[in-house]
Amino acid sequence: MSRGEIIVFFLLFMPDFSLAETQPCEKATDCPKENQAVFSSATEIPRSLRPKVTEVFFLVSHITTIPKGAFAENPQLEKVEFINSNISSIELGAFEGLKNLKNIEVSGSKLTSLPVGVFNDLSNMQELVLKSNKLQRLDKGLFEGLKKLRHLLLNLNEIKLIEDETFDGLDNLLMLHLGKNNLSAVSTHWFSNLNKLEAFRLYENQLTTIPEDLFQNLPNLKEISLHGNQIEELPPNLFPHKNKLTKLFLDNNLLTTFPEGYFVGFPQLKTLTLKNNRLKSLPPVLFGEMPKLTELSLQENNLSSLPKGVFGPLQKIRKLDLSKNKFVTLSPEYFEGPEKLTELNLQNNMIESLDEDLFEKLQSLATLKLAHNNLQTLPGDIFEPLGKLRKLDLSNNPWLCDCNLKAFHSWVTGNTAKLTPPPLCECPEDLKGTEMHSLTQDQLICPTLPPTTTTTTTPTTTPTTTTTTTATTTPTTTTQTTTTTTPTTTTPTTTTTSLTTTTTPTTTPVTTAPTTTTTTTTIPTTTATTTTPTTIATTTTLTTTAPTTTSTPTTTPTTSTTTTTTTTTSPSPTPVIFSCLNVTTSEQQQAYFAPQDSTKVQQCKTHLKVYIVILVVEIICTLALAKFTISLYHLLQRSERLYHKVKLTRFSYKREVILRPLREAETRGL
Repeated sequence: MSRGEIIVFFLLFMPDFSLAETQPCEKATDCPKENQAVFSSATEIPRSLRPKVTEVFFLVSHITTIPKGAFAENPQLEKVEFINSNISSIELGAFEGLKNLKNIEVSGSKLTSLPVGVFNDLSNMQELVLKSNKLQRLDKGLFEGLKKLRHLLLNLNEIKLIEDETFDGLDNLLMLHLGKNNLSAVSTHWFSNLNKLEAFRLYENQLTTIPEDLFQNLPNLKEISLHGNQIEELPPNLFPHKNKLTKLFLDNNLLTTFPEGYFVGFPQLKTLTLKNNRLKSLPPVLFGEMPKLTELSLQENNLSSLPKGVFGPLQKIRKLDLSKNKFVTLSPEYFEGPEKLTELNLQNNMIESLDEDLFEKLQSLATLKLAHNNLQTLPGDIFEPLGKLRKLDLSNNPWLCDCNLKAFHSWVTGNTAKLTPPPLCECPEDLKGTEMHSLTQDQLICPTLPPTTTTTTTPTTTPTTTTTTTATTTPTTTTQTTTTTTPTTTTPTTTTTSLTTTTTPTTTPVTTAPTTTTTTTTIPTTTATTTTPTTIATTTTLTTTAPTTTSTPTTTPTTSTTTTTTTTTSPSPTPVIFSCLNVTTSEQQQAYFAPQDSTKVQQCKTHLKVYIVILVVEIICTLALAKFTISLYHLLQRSERLYHKVKLTRFSYKREVILRPLREAETRGL
């Protein structure tokens, strides 16, 4: 071949080489090897294959049945796979003659059942994959003769029933996958002879209980997957063989608690998931020493607190997930022990505050997630102990960007590279949505408090004492020789003394106490008039007895209410006044007024009761005084109507005259 012919040859074939290099195989079946045969959208199984073909793949085929002897002319086959096909049945003897067959997969089909004996004489079978079908039951003897089978995958079916001894004879089985089926109960007898089983997957079924001896005869288990069921409680001795277990998945159940020391004695455990249960509390001692445990998930439970040092034995833990719980605050005691923790997830809780020494013992922490909580402010030095911190998520918190945030704001501005995404202000309204690190210290101001109005009610009680002096008319004897009659009128003097006592208790309620008005009763004044007649040339002895009036001092308390309004204005550091209506926590909403209001309301209620009692007493006293006054008035009237006898003597003549009370300006001649 000449040089020109060689050049032409390369020009013609080099594009094909470059195209092959630029289109890598996404799947193994896209670029089949020499020993592989791939059939896409096939309608039937070919009778014979190339002699070197040991693996055959049927992708998205239209084959509905695998007939008896389908591969009888290809005894060299080691792997047969039907992926996403329309197969609805497999006949007995479908795989006969395949003594070297090691792998069978029938997945994504309409297969509902398998005849017992379909896998007979496949003594070299190592992996059987029957996932994503519609199988509903497994019968005894179905897997008989598969002595070398190591992996049996039956997940993503509709299996409801498994007969006893179905898995007997699978002495070398390492993995049994029954996940995502419809099992509502399991029996210990199903798995009693799987002594070499290492991975047991029963996740996402409908199990509500687990037999206590389910794993009794499975001493080599390394992985147990029970997540995604409806298990409410685990038996105390469910895991008798703990020394080899490396993965334990118990998440997505209905567990509410664990017995004391339930996870003690798992020296090889590396992964433990307890997320998405209903755990409300943990016992003080739950975990033992687990030197290989690197991850622990308690996400999405109902935990609001933790026992002191509950994670203490977990010295090697690297990742701890406590997100989606109900923590309001956290204590440094929770994290005593896991000093090598590198990632802590506290997202989606209700955390409102954090102690400034919370992270002092977590100096290896590199990733901290505090997003979606109720944090409004933090101490300025709370993250100072975290020298290895690389990523901090504080987003979706209602940050209150006021003067109380200045210390923390200083830390934020110096560590913006660690904050992903940056925290945004929620309040005040004019700063809402602003990145915290972009603010200046002058913008972090506190609101001016509104003026405080204090209403002081001063009840004044003034008892008034009224004293009425007794008026007595002394009989007068007059001897005259004249014939002129002179009427004499004597008016008794009534003296009234008022004693005023003022008591001023000072009360400061929030509301103005009711005003009490006392009705004043006026005591009538009694005037006694005595007339002394004089007889001409006659010695007259006139004796007049006036009624005696006794006055009792009466105290009439008068209550007046004085209301004093005092306006107190707190000093304001700035003339700017703003309010934040979007703060979600109750503490901030009632920070200024709640304590004072509660105390003043109680004081107001107490004083109101006292005033009511005083008012009732005053009313009773007033009624009693009125009754007494009326009685006294009627007594005086009756006394003035009495008639008096006067004996007149003149010489030897005697006569008795009965005198009646005289009216004013009336004279009586004898």
